[in-house]
Amino acid sequence: MEDERLRRLAEAKSYVQRRIEELEGELEVLKLLASLIDSALSQESFVRASELPRAPAPARPEREELGQLVSESSVVARDGREMAKLAVYERGIVIKPTIELPLDTPPLRNFFVAKILDGYKRKDEELVKAGEISEGEAFDYEIVEEGGLVREIRIRNYRERRRLDEIRSALRWTLNRVLERMGGS
Repeated sequence: MEDERLRRLAEAKSYVQRRIEELEGELEVLKLLASLIDSALSQESFVRASELPRAPAPARPEREELGQLVSESSVVARDGREMAKLAVYERGIVIKPTIELPLDTPPLRNFFVAKILDGYKRKDEELVKAGEISEGEAFDYEIVEEGGLVREIRIRNYRERRRLDEIRSALRWTLNRVLERMGGS
């Protein structure tokens, strides 16, 4: 009788621990969705394209600057169409849109750049000031554009798997919104 009670208590504890892990994961997703909704609500704010960071093509090769290639993948639209190629390196990410991506489109400008990329950059600048990381470890990015279209987004020092996942998710949402605004073209 006592053994049965102990077994049930152990099963209950195991179940509770699994549910806590599941709910924590769900909470992270909900926080990201709340962030996406906030940015959608604030899309009407205007930032001039001239205020967006622009950088010339980098002089150093990707491998030297970003380390070894870890993985390559595609960001795919809801209809299955490829929207971008994503190369993940040890110390960076290179995003190459495969759709026309105007630099001044609100989902890119107001959400992906202003909220996601600039948000990480600000957080890391604070960590540098606090002495928790060096300047060389701080998150940074550059956008390479040609004729008003984004050709490449280079991200350095994403540092955490969570950041990589959030960047991927935010990029997918952004590119889907760009396609919707362009009438699916």
